[in-house]
Parts: sequence; C-alpha cells; structure tokens
Amino acid sequence: MRALYLGRFNPPHKGHIHAIEYIFNQPDIDELIILIGSGEKGYSTKNPFTGGERFEMLTALVRKSFDLKKIFISAIPDINRNTIWPANVVDLVPSFEVVFTNNPLVQQLFSKLVNKEVREIPLTNRSEYSGKKIREMMIKGKKWEENIPEEVVELIVKYQGIERIRSVSQSDEVEEIEHNKI
Repeated sequence: MRALYLGRFNPPHKGHIHAIEYIFNQPDIDELIILIGSGEKGYSTKNPFTGGERFEMLTALVRKSFDLKKIFISAIPDINRNTIWPANVVDLVPSFEVVFTNNPLVQQLFSKLVNKEVREIPLTNRSEYSGKKIREMMIKGKKWEENIPEEVVELIVKYQGIERIRSVSQSDEVEEIEHNKI
C-alpha cells in the first residue's frame, strides 16, 4: 500500500527521518509519497526555503537513509481553500490509500472530504525536532545543526540559509506602543 506524508519541511530535520522510518515500519506500507506543502513559498520566516530547495534537501536525506525506489517526492502550492485542497492533492500526486499526519485540520480534511484513512505518527523528541524551533535557533544564533541531518546542513549552508532566515525575520516597521503600557 502507498502512503502520503505531508509537511512543509522547512527545514527537513531528524524528526522527519523518525517519521519516515515509522511509516515504513508499518507492515502494510511499501511505498511513500513525501509531499512538500506550501511549495510555492520561500524567503519568509515561516518558509525560508523554496520548494525546490526543500525538494533537494529531502532528496539528499532520502538518498542517504532510505530506498529511493520506494519514495516519491513532490511539492504542492497552497490554494487557501480547505474544502477543495484534499481533492487538489489527490489530483496532483500519485494514488495513495492512507495519509500520515498529526495536524488535526489535515486529518479532518482527508478523512471527511476525500475518504482517506488517516494515521498519526508518534512524535520523537518534539522539543528538539520542530521546524519552528529550529528556525528560531537559526535566527538567534543558537546551535541548530545537531537537529538536522548532515546532508541537509550542507545544503542550508550552500543556500546561505542562515543569512536568509535572519534577513527575512527582520522588519523595518516601527513597533506601536500600547496605550495601556504608557
């Protein structure tokens, strides 16, 4: 059976490796589609890496740790219409029978709107393996590399990702002072 695993992978981290291992340890799963969400986005604090860069990072990660013959990697743009998004996914990726996600909205959309089985993935060391936390560490100059596979770290350096995320996290807007704090 083929499964779908979705995420933004901004950046791919060791938690994603654990998730893929977990999926392939399911006795009924023999192929996996890894789908990069928000594939059209990049150069923002939430999505610092482009869809193409994330595709390259995931490919490097998969090549090192998994059988590429069993994995499809694709990206999909946001369409900002939850009621039709799952049908859009079904239309744009190879066929699949089950969706692996821990996102409650994604679970509901796939189970209710396109009748797909949905399974959760046990989270491994979530306090360390969180894209949001890793991006915050990058911005603040803290050690983030230990949470990312070596082949992905090399690509982040190649893309000048640290400089990029620090740059896009800055703003030239003046902060408003709340009147009750004066």
